[in-house]
Amino acid sequence: HPAFWRSVLGTAPLSQESLRAVDPELYSSLANIRDMDSSNVEQLCLDFTLPGHPQIELKPGGSSINVTGENRAEYLRRVVEVTLVEAVAPQLDAFRTAFKELLPVETCRIWSEQELAFIIVGSSVREDSFWNMEHLSSKIKAQHGYTADSRCFKDLLTFLAGLSPDNRRNFLMFATGAPTLPLGGFGGLKPPLTVVKKEAPPAPLTPDDFMPSVMTCANYLKLPEYSSFEILKQKLDLAMREGQCAFLLS
Repeated sequence: HPAFWRSVLGTAPLSQESLRAVDPELYSSLANIRDMDSSNVEQLCLDFTLPGHPQIELKPGGSSINVTGENRAEYLRRVVEVTLVEAVAPQLDAFRTAFKELLPVETCRIWSEQELAFIIVGSSVREDSFWNMEHLSSKIKAQHGYTADSRCFKDLLTFLAGLSPDNRRNFLMFATGAPTLPLGGFGGLKPPLTVVKKEAPPAPLTPDDFMPSVMTCANYLKLPEYSSFEILKQKLDLAMREGQCAFLLS
């Protein structure tokens, strides 16, 4: 996460806006407290402990200090500081020590935290620009029975463009063996994701009776020529959900 790299590099202070990216639910709760009338704050019966972790005090004796309208700003500030900095300081120190074995942390300051996250972890499945029809059609290859104009191939692209972030991750795990895309999205896959037509079965069976299969080491998707978009969606949904951890002969 970019916020993690910001903490590792120490490039900028962390704020409530930083918390939004790390823990949206906690951020929303703090925002509600911040915007609340001072007279209503005491009715929440909060004390100076970390939300959800009453054993972690935000200041000495915090479990005995009630949050009021007067000390609300201090409470909000300390929740952010403890959540993003103090509570994870030992883990960050251990990571820096191990990372230095590969590359000096100071060297990484030539990149922004967003760039570092892309380089090391890959592109976020929430990066919508890698999941629109223009990007998909230009970076995913159709071969061996399919062309860019094949109906089934176009149905696949439409299916991918409509995936939620969670299902994007599921598809990537099924098709490539990795939960994220590299820098550059599908264009960064080496070799590129290639879709080929799965051999038609002998009668009376039809392609609708068969599942898609993949060769993750080659980013190679074998897709039967399904009769409709609905059948394609049904089969891919099942494959993405049940086939991520399978290793079977094709």
